[in-house]
Amino acid sequence: MKKKKISINGIVVLFILLLIVALSTYLVPAGEYTRIQVDGKTIVDGSSYKLVESNPTSVFSFFKSIPMGLQESSTLIIMIFLIGGAIKVFESTGAIRAFIHYLQDKLGENNSYLILILISIFFGCLGAFPGMLEAVIPFAPLCIGIALSLGYDMLVGISISLVPIVVGWSSGVTNPWTTGIGQSLAELPMFSGFQYRFIAFVIFMGITISYTVIYANKIKKDPSKSLLYKKDISHLTTESEEIKLTSRHVSVLIVFALTIVAIVYGSLKLGWGMIEMSAVYIIGGILCGLVFRYSPNKISDEIIAGGRDMFIAAFAIGMARGVSVIMTEAHIIDTVVNYTASILQGKSAYFNAFGMFVIQTIINFFVPSGSGQAVVTLPVLLPVADIIGLNRQIAILAFQFGDGFSNLIYPTVGALIAVLSYAKISFSEWFKYIYKYFIIIFIISTLLLMVAVKINFS
Repeated sequence: MKKKKISINGIVVLFILLLIVALSTYLVPAGEYTRIQVDGKTIVDGSSYKLVESNPTSVFSFFKSIPMGLQESSTLIIMIFLIGGAIKVFESTGAIRAFIHYLQDKLGENNSYLILILISIFFGCLGAFPGMLEAVIPFAPLCIGIALSLGYDMLVGISISLVPIVVGWSSGVTNPWTTGIGQSLAELPMFSGFQYRFIAFVIFMGITISYTVIYANKIKKDPSKSLLYKKDISHLTTESEEIKLTSRHVSVLIVFALTIVAIVYGSLKLGWGMIEMSAVYIIGGILCGLVFRYSPNKISDEIIAGGRDMFIAAFAIGMARGVSVIMTEAHIIDTVVNYTASILQGKSAYFNAFGMFVIQTIINFFVPSGSGQAVVTLPVLLPVADIIGLNRQIAILAFQFGDGFSNLIYPTVGALIAVLSYAKISFSEWFKYIYKYFIIIFIISTLLLMVAVKINFS
């Protein structure tokens, strides 16, 4: 008898995590640090830890932690809904599809590797600046179709869409979901350290493009070298429906680009936070709709649909924040901080930066959400960074790298599984292709963290 595969919903996983944390409040001793103000930042006094009276979570308090988590994450959740709505308007115009087809027509098949490079850079920027990780899902089939029509395989199609957008996301140049949230929790200026993250992004993209082009050229010369050689692709089409790039599409692309520029400038120069960023996305989404001659009703429908698509992510963030709520109410969060700090304390800053990178990489398997992981782990690890003498900017960098790159190798990552499912590529086939790349990226990430420590990146 064939065993039925069990699939557990991500919300159920978070609920189980909440339950485990609630039960741990009966086992973990309660303790507290004294918080002090230094240069306008709230940090932990590392020598002030003491045991306090235990306050384990009751059944009712357990369920209260969910709405309390949603309430504490309200500003972030509002931003998620509004950004989701604005991006939906942008995507619905077909501007990205039209632009990709335009590149293909202009460069020609003889320069197909240039098409791979340009598309990779485009998706890398989508991940690095607006942080549109899940947005790759509707575009991956298009890129797979382009790759097949140019004589490559499906892995190349995924390598020019999913891989660069994950790389951009991990670099987090102005990614609002990881860098933005992380720096907000760390009480750092929004998107500070832009220059170092941009340099990291360029290095990662260089490695990514090289890895893709080398494999692509190899299989174009000898198709039998493909890891998917003779794999059935009858479920796919090598001809994707072409959308001509119109003046309206160009206008939409310009408006979207200006929206991103405005957000980056406002965050870096004007001290904007999540509320201001949300407002700019609303403006950008409405303007994109207007220049594409959408009716007010159409714009409204797309914004609502985009917000609806973000509901699960927003609810997951609220539930994830519930973990922090439970630990704080039970006074065990500082005990966890003290224990983690005791492991890292006395080690070099280099070891601690690498240790945080590894910890975040492991956690991403269980909480494969950048924003969700931020609100679960950073309230614990940021005080640890204070205690062990690692500046918070480096702690956020370690978080970004740990949360990001492992999205390429974990079967718990929705975007990865969605793309593989469309192409009917097994996880083992994908892993055989990507594991060498991941090892290279892991090593480079570690080196960049070591450099960050060396120069005291702040």
